[in-house]
Amino acid sequence: MEDRGHFGYNRRFLNEGRYDVTPPESATQVWRQAVRVLLLQAALAGLAAVIATIVWDLGAGVWALAGGAVCVVPAALFAFELSRAAKRSPQAFGVALVLGELVKVVLVTALFVLAYSRFGGVNAAALLFGFIAAIQGYFLALFID
Repeated sequence: MEDRGHFGYNRRFLNEGRYDVTPPESATQVWRQAVRVLLLQAALAGLAAVIATIVWDLGAGVWALAGGAVCVVPAALFAFELSRAAKRSPQAFGVALVLGELVKVVLVTALFVLAYSRFGGVNAAALLFGFIAAIQGYFLALFID
C-alpha cells in the first residue's frame, strides 16, 4: 500500500525526489470537491454582504459581494482548469496546479485594481471584508464533510 500524504499525493515518490502529483480521485471527484468549496465561498461572501449591509449600508453590502466575487471567480476558473487537466495526465495536472495558482493570484490582483480604479465610491473595508470572508471557504471546507 502506498504512503499517501495530505491531499492524497504519493508521499513515497515525493520523498524520493520524483514528483508524482496525480490526484487519487477522478476528474469528476476533483470537480465535485471544488464545487463544494466554491459554494461555501459564495455563501460566506453572501453572509459578509448581509453583515456589511447591517453595519454600513446597502452600498457596502454590494461592495462586500464584489469582494467575494474577487475571490470566487478566479477560484472557479482555477478549479475548472484543474479538473480538465486531471483528465489528461499527471504532468498536465502538475502544470495546471502551478500555473493555475499563478494565474489566480494575477486575476485577484487585477480584479482589485479594477475595483479601485474604475468604480467610484469604493468601500474598501467592505470590499476586503467580502474577500476575506470568501477566502475562508478554503479552510472551512477542510472541517466540513
